[in-house]
This record gives sequence, structure tokens and C-alpha cells, in this order.
Amino acid sequence: MSPTIESICQSLSAIAPLKLAEEWDNVGLLLGDRSAEAHRILTCLTITPAVVEEATELAANLIVAHHPLPFKPMARITTDSAASAMVWNLCRAGIAVYSAHTAYDSARLGINEQWANRLDLTSIKPLTPSLEDSTVGSGRYGELPEPMTAREFLSFAAKSCGSTRPRLVGDFDRSIRRVAIGCGSGGSFVGAARRKGCDVLLTGEATLHTCLEAENTGLTMALVGHHASERFAMETLAEQLLREIQPLHENFAGDQDSSPPDPSGNWVRSSQRERDPIAVDPISLNP
Repeated sequence: MSPTIESICQSLSAIAPLKLAEEWDNVGLLLGDRSAEAHRILTCLTITPAVVEEATELAANLIVAHHPLPFKPMARITTDSAASAMVWNLCRAGIAVYSAHTAYDSARLGINEQWANRLDLTSIKPLTPSLEDSTVGSGRYGELPEPMTAREFLSFAAKSCGSTRPRLVGDFDRSIRRVAIGCGSGGSFVGAARRKGCDVLLTGEATLHTCLEAENTGLTMALVGHHASERFAMETLAEQLLREIQPLHENFAGDQDSSPPDPSGNWVRSSQRERDPIAVDPISLNP
């Protein structure tokens, strides 16, 4: 036997308590049978047909995706649209789906906290603390060890998450010391970043009007791409989950033949096939 999907859900909730999720979000177990055994687990940022195919080949029957699928209610499950077709194929393959999304963004060891640590920030605090626990909450902010120009910071931030197409809103020569972080689409943190006295808001993407608001109010924005701003944490999530559930797996280790073979030899792993759908053409950048 192997641990049940329900026991894995409990372990995931310990990593990212679902009460931290935004009210509009769709989190938790979104697809699957809680009583079923979890044989192999695949983490990813976004479920795509390539990820579904990868999970099937690895005999994984639980995908832990950052972005929820489904996110919004579906009136019908058919192959007429990309999202519903993936749900249909997941059901046919018997693959469950779990998402922590904004709960993992805000968790104590979640994406924003990890990013702040990658930047060597000090005095790290939530931009919008939770009412129940001020040590967790939405976004993060902190201080760089030494000031740097916005140009230098943009390059530093991009390298911290593997971004190949960083962009800046504001003066490239501005001095940066206090940094606000909001992974993904973090334009909603512009006001909070200003109130905390931050020099820059680091996020994945933002709308034109949000960028104009930041520029007009003196807040620099560093945009590294939605995918890059979160994907690195899916590798970490696989490691966190493996540590959290290893005792559970060991308790069921008596039945060695219950789990299908995994070519990688890993019980929990991060997807190797998902990619940023927004590509940069090196020829157009260097004509």
C-alpha cells in the first residue's frame, strides 16, 4: 500500500495552509478520489497537455499544480476547449489534481519568502500580514544588503529566477534598497509597496495601467515574467513535499510492489516538460 491522496493533501496543507488563500481562489483537492492511494506525485506550475502526458508516462496519479485546474466553474467537460479537454484526460487517466496557489504564495516558506531569500533580503516581512498571524500573509518586503541601481537590481532579480526577458518601469539609475515582492501577477501590491516605503516592486507581470500608476507615484517596478517568477518554487515544493511525506511513505514500505515503476526513481518530482509559453526570439533581439 501507499499513502492515500487525503494524507498527501494534509501534508500539503501543512506546507501551505489553505486559509492563507485569497477569497477568489480555488484551492485544495480539485479533482480525484481522496481515498485512493498516491503512487507517484508530479509538481508543476501550470497543467498543460505536455504535463498530463508526462504524469501518465511516469505513472503519477497526483499532480500538484500551482495554478488551479479548473480555476472557474465548468458548465461541461468535453474536448471542445483546452481546459476542459485536459480535465477530461486527467479523469480518464485517474490522475488527481491539487492546487495551493495563493496559499503557497503567502505561506511561511512559500514562493514570495523563497524569492526574498534568493535576493538575500533582510528584515523580511509580509506586505499584507494575515490577521491571525503577522508572520505570514500576502507578498513580502525587505532590505538589500547594499543599495544598487535599478538596472543592477533588474539583472540580479532576473538571475535569481532564471528570467530571460526582464523589464523595468521607472528610472534605470534610481537607487534601490527596500524591495517589495509579489510573485505572478502582482500589480495589486503597488499600493502596499508604496505604504511600506519600498523603492521597487518585483513581480512577474502587470497591466499597462498598473505600470502607469507605479510610474506616476514614484514606484519602480521590475517585471521578470509570470512563469519565471514562480516556476523555481515548484522544484522546492517537490523537495518540501518529499520531506513532509517521507515518513508516511516509509510506513507503507512493506508492500514494495504496490507502486508502479518510475523511470526517474523518484516518488515525488517536478515536471521536466513544462516551459514558459512566452518565448524570446534571440534573432529579433540581436538583429
